[in-house]
Amino acid sequence: MISDHEARALQHSRILEFHKFFSEFQLWLEAGAERFRMKLRIYETNDGRFYFVQSHYVRTPVFDGSFNATHLTHSTPHLALTTAIDSITTYYEDAVNEGHEPSAEWFVPNDLF
Repeated sequence: MISDHEARALQHSRILEFHKFFSEFQLWLEAGAERFRMKLRIYETNDGRFYFVQSHYVRTPVFDGSFNATHLTHSTPHLALTTAIDSITTYYEDAVNEGHEPSAEWFVPNDLF
């Protein structure tokens, strides 16, 4: 959490907004015979909200778009993490349930990570 001391130190007319790194998680997902490593980072905004950034997006044969929930903010880090996991696993599970074999090709790098 952003402390009062940190908030005061960051108060400057040139600083419009700041975000603080809160936590990072490494996930290993099945990708065929291999395991694919993905990272999630949780950040806190200067107004006490939380959001996540993921190292890779999931694009499966079932869902070829790139839904990006990273712009959403949440009241707790737990909610941000839950949204991240849901956004990753929903499309992954849909593809597996339709008979597709998981593949490393499903994971597209996030250039902003």
